[in-house]
Amino acid sequence: MTDLRCFLSLSLLLICGLLMAGCSDDENEEQPPAPDVPDYSTIIVKDIQNIPADFTFDRVEVKVTGADWQVIETLEFPYKDGQIVMILPTSFPSEKLQAVDRRNGMGGYWTGTSDDADALVATLGDFFVFNGDKRVGRIAISNWSGKESSAGKATLVGYQYADRPFTLTGSDKSYYYNNCSFNKGWNIFANINPTSEDGTAKVLRTTTVPESTLFWRLAESYIYN
Repeated sequence: MTDLRCFLSLSLLLICGLLMAGCSDDENEEQPPAPDVPDYSTIIVKDIQNIPADFTFDRVEVKVTGADWQVIETLEFPYKDGQIVMILPTSFPSEKLQAVDRRNGMGGYWTGTSDDADALVATLGDFFVFNGDKRVGRIAISNWSGKESSAGKATLVGYQYADRPFTLTGSDKSYYYNNCSFNKGWNIFANINPTSEDGTAKVLRTTTVPESTLFWRLAESYIYN
């Protein structure tokens, strides 16, 4: 009987040891790294194309729009040493932000449908350049030169702040949404024209932007010789 008790005790200890080792191995397993979330809270503008030799500016001004499409903040950044460094605000009062989509009226920003109806956004407007107090033009980022065909090009690239992650789906008469997911914080998005220009295809709205092909250019000049 004593030998049996000893055998049972040893067996129990062995089982417990194996279970603890298994738990320890599970705890020590390497967890997959969290996916990298791009940070667009700093925008660096350089190598601006299409600038005439006699075109001069010293700063850029961009407005942030929110609830009811109202301007909630005006940002100014100097043009220095051939570049502009825009450091964007990373928080806004919720009451100043805009509804993500238009399911409850035209006050929403997007015509697509968000998977989170409570998401709120703020959006950068046009990037106007100034020389002193005079507005002299507008710069834009895209992979279209502004000339010749825009088929397949990201004709509009913009920046939007989101107070939480959300994904847009759906379509309207002119646009459809695909691979259009926003992270909390600042995001980049694009309108990409169809490759066909027959007028029947819709423009793609997406956050999968061909960033390696993008460049800044002088899109408009208000200085005439």
